[in-house]
Amino acid sequence: MKVQPFHALYAEDSLMHRASQPEFSKYVDHLGEEGMFARSQHLKHREYPHLSLLVDELNRQNPQLSERLKGQLERLRTGEAQVVITGQQTGILGGPLYAVYKLLTCLKVARETEELLDIPVLPVFWLATEDHDFDEINHLIVPTHDFRTRKLTVSPPDSIQRSVSRIPFDQHAVREVVRQALCTEGETPYTKELLALTDRLIETNTTYGGFFAAFLGELVNHDIIFFDADAKAVRQIEIPFFERLIQDNPEIRQALSKGIAQTSDLPDTFLNEEAAHLFVEDIGRELLYPGQDFVTKQGKTYTELELLALLYASPERFSNSVVTRPLMQDYLFPTLAYIGGPGEIAYWTRLRPLFHHFDWTMPLLIPRMGAILLQARDEKRLRRHQLTIDQALRDGIPLTPFDAGDVKQHLHASSLLSEVLMEEIKQVEQKRLKTSVITTKLTKQLQQTFETIVEQERRLHEQANRSDRALQYQLAPDHAPQERIHSVLPWLNRYGLDLLQTLRVQYEQTEAEQLKILV
Repeated sequence: MKVQPFHALYAEDSLMHRASQPEFSKYVDHLGEEGMFARSQHLKHREYPHLSLLVDELNRQNPQLSERLKGQLERLRTGEAQVVITGQQTGILGGPLYAVYKLLTCLKVARETEELLDIPVLPVFWLATEDHDFDEINHLIVPTHDFRTRKLTVSPPDSIQRSVSRIPFDQHAVREVVRQALCTEGETPYTKELLALTDRLIETNTTYGGFFAAFLGELVNHDIIFFDADAKAVRQIEIPFFERLIQDNPEIRQALSKGIAQTSDLPDTFLNEEAAHLFVEDIGRELLYPGQDFVTKQGKTYTELELLALLYASPERFSNSVVTRPLMQDYLFPTLAYIGGPGEIAYWTRLRPLFHHFDWTMPLLIPRMGAILLQARDEKRLRRHQLTIDQALRDGIPLTPFDAGDVKQHLHASSLLSEVLMEEIKQVEQKRLKTSVITTKLTKQLQQTFETIVEQERRLHEQANRSDRALQYQLAPDHAPQERIHSVLPWLNRYGLDLLQTLRVQYEQTEAEQLKILV
C-alpha cells in the first residue's frame, strides 16, 4: 500500500480547502496551531461540573475501551483532558466510507493536538442516534450485474418518525443485508472471519448505534470513545442546558439569522430559521416551532412552563436539532475541535453568533481527510486508458457503446454477394425444381449467420467493457464520489479486518488533505 497527495475529491476553491486558509478566520473564532492554543486556554476557564457523571457514562457506553483511553478518561474527569470530536449517523456497518475517514481523521488530530498542547486529548465519535431519518442509515449499496448501484435495505417497523435509538434493532434483517452484500463480492480468504465478526456483533447488540460503535470499534482496537447522547443518563446531565435553550429561544433564533446573513458568500446550506431547534418525543419525534407558545406540526402546544416541567420530569423526551446539537456538544465536552465534511463546515460557520450568545468561542473546524481506495489491478486499467485518477474522477472511464451498424458495414460486401448468390440459386431452383423452398431456407440461414456474427461481436464488446464498468463503479459509482456510496464491507472482504489499522498508519504519516490508497 502506498499513499500520494491527492486533490481530486475537492476543487482548490472548495470549502474543504478554504477552511484551512488564513482568510477563513473571518468565519470562525480559532484557526491553526495558534487557534488551538487559544481555544485550549478558553476551555480551561470554563466550568464543566458534570464531567464526573459524563465519564461514568462514557465508561458504561465503551466497555471494551483500550487501556490507554481508560486512563485518559480519568483525566477528563478531573478536567485535565480535552477532546476533539467528530460524528455521523449510525449507518449499517459504519455507513458510507466517509464516516470511516472522519474517525481516522479524529484519531490523527487527537494525537497531533496532544503533542502540540502537551495535555491529554481524547478522540470522541458522537453517534447521531437522536436523528429520526431511518432511511439514511438502513441500507448498504452494492453493484448490480452491470455495475450500477442497488440498495439493500432494512424496512422500518412502522411509519412513525422515531429517533434511531428508539427503533428496535432488526438482527435478522441486518444479517440478511450483510450476506446479500457479500454475495455480490464473492468469497475470499477473509470472508469467513468477516462473517463471524458481523454475526457476533449483530447477536450481541440491540440498537443500531450500539452495532455501529461495536463494529467500527473492533476495527480500530477500541481506540476511540463512542458517545450516544440519546441515553437517559446523558439527558439528565443535559437538563440545565436544555433549560437555557428553551428560555433563550428567541435570542438563539435571532443569532442564527445573524449567522446566516454573515456567511452568505459561503456555500448554501438549509437551516430552518422558523423552528425552535428542539425536538420532543410524543408519538414520534416532533420538531418544536415558536409562537405565543411552542407548537409542533401536529398542532400540540406547550407553554414555556409546561415545556420546562416536562423537561425535568422526562428529559429523555428531548433532543437537539442540527443547530443546537453543536451547542450541546460544547456544553458537555471541553471541545478543542470538530472534524467535519463540507456540508457540516458550511452550517457550523452559521452558528458562530449562537456560541457567542453563551459567551463561548467556537471550537476549531477541521476538514476531515478523505481517500480513494483503488485496487492495484484497477491502477493497471487506468494506465491502459492512459488516465490519471483525477481525470477518471472528473470525466469517468471511457465506455465505447456497441455499434451494430459498424459491424453490419463490415459485412456489407458479404451481404451483397449473398444476395447475388441467392438470386442465382433461386433461378436454378425455379427452373429445374419448380420450387423456392431451398432458396428460402438458405436465405434464412444466411440471415441468421449475419445476425450471429453481430451478436458475437456484441458479446465480445461487452466482455471487453465489463472490466471498465467495474473500474468506473470502484472509482465513482453512478458518477458519485466513492466515499459517499461504498461501505467498508467489500474492502474488508478483499483485504481483511486489519484494513482500518493499515489506513490509520497511512493517515498518521501523511499531511495531505486527501489520500490515494492502492491495495
